[in-house]
Amino acid sequence: MFSNEPRVRYENPQLVEVICQLRFPEILTINASEPAAFQERIRRDYPLYSKRAENAPPRLADGKPVRTEPINNYQFLAADSRSRINLTQGFVALSTHGYGSWEQFAGRLDAMLAAFIETYHPSWFTRVGLRYVNAFHRESLGLEGRSWKELIEPPFLGLLSHADVEEGLLLKNEQSVTLQMPGGTKANIKCGPGVMRRTNTATRQTQEQRVFMLDLDLFMDGRLELSQTAPALSILHNNADDLFRGAVTDTLHEAMGPTEL
Repeated sequence: MFSNEPRVRYENPQLVEVICQLRFPEILTINASEPAAFQERIRRDYPLYSKRAENAPPRLADGKPVRTEPINNYQFLAADSRSRINLTQGFVALSTHGYGSWEQFAGRLDAMLAAFIETYHPSWFTRVGLRYVNAFHRESLGLEGRSWKELIEPPFLGLLSHADVEEGLLLKNEQSVTLQMPGGTKANIKCGPGVMRRTNTATRQTQEQRVFMLDLDLFMDGRLELSQTAPALSILHNNADDLFRGAVTDTLHEAMGPTEL
C-alpha cells in the first residue's frame, strides 16, 4: 500500500487540485474588518479579491442553539485564476489547479505564511493539512480498454479488486478510510471510479469523463508551534508521495511519463 521509491515528476500528471490549509485559534479581527494589510503583502501575486459571507454553525447557550454571525471568507485570486488564497477567522489556505512541483508550491506557501504571520501573529496552528485530488483518465493517458484493476493497486479498489466483479456492475464504489501514518501524520483517503465534468477551454464545451478519483488528505492536528510548520509540511508531502506511488500500478505510473528528480 505504501512505496519508498525515488521521487519523480510526471509529464502527464492527473492532478485536479492541490490544497494546503492551516487552522489556528480564531482571530476575530479577521472577521471584523477587511484584510487590507494582508492583501498588500500578497497583492502582486494575487491581485483579484472577493469576499463571501458563510453561515457558521449555531453555538449552544443554556442548552439551546443560538445563531452566530456569518463568517467572512476572503479570497485572493492569481491573475491566471489557477491559484488562490482563502482567509477566514479560523484558517488560511492555498490551493492551485496548476501544480508544477512541490518546490514551486512550497515557495508559494512560504510567501503566504510569511504575510499571514506578519499581519495577524497567530499563537500556533491547530491543524496543518495537505490535500492532493487526482482524477485518472484512461483515454488521455493512452490506456483505452485497460481496466482499473490493471492501473490501480488492489487496496484502493475495494470490491472492484475481486476477480468476479466487473466495473459495469458497480453503481457506486467509493472507499473512505482514515489511517495513521509515520511522523504523526493522519490520512483521509477517498477513492473509487466516478464521472468528472471537464470544460474544454478552447470550445467551452463540457464533457463527462469516466475517471478514477484518488483524494489524499493528509494532516497533523494538535498544537503545532509556528516553527514546526515547515517540517510538518515536509513530512506530509513525503507521506503523500508514498501513498500515491503505492496506489498506482507500474502500468499507470509509466503512462504518466515519470522523470526522476
